[in-house]
Amino acid sequence: MKEAVIGFIIALVTSCILAGNDGGNPLISPTGWTFANAPAPDAVTEVNAGTFQGEVLDSGLPVMVEFYKENDAHCLTMKPIVSKLANDSQGYVRVVKVNVDTNQALVERYDVEGVPGYVLFKEGKAINGVKGEMSQTDLTKWIKRELDMPVD
Repeated sequence: MKEAVIGFIIALVTSCILAGNDGGNPLISPTGWTFANAPAPDAVTEVNAGTFQGEVLDSGLPVMVEFYKENDAHCLTMKPIVSKLANDSQGYVRVVKVNVDTNQALVERYDVEGVPGYVLFKEGKAINGVKGEMSQTDLTKWIKRELDMPVD
């Protein structure tokens, strides 16, 4: 495994150096890929019925689960807000998402009545839920109030 990683790094650096021979950006590969235009990893982990127990119920941290529907306008509006919340809240809450179309049993189990819907879990138990679009500030305040944390 270590050799494969080293080989990948050498190939990447070589590509970048070769691409830089024209005096342009040495971090652009021959395919046009750059570190700047690389897709950002999604900070929100996708969970399903098979991974829910380990990712949510057995988590050492409280977990906010976003129940979403692919291509729903309200869910698409919330996607960057939930991603930013996931990045900003590391350490006090974990953020995951569940696709309602492919995980109907979880939707029914936790009485999710609309998307986007949010259910907060602490110590393996659902403690409260809300639904609908909201600002990152409002979502953060809701989580902190539910977890008895100071709200800024």
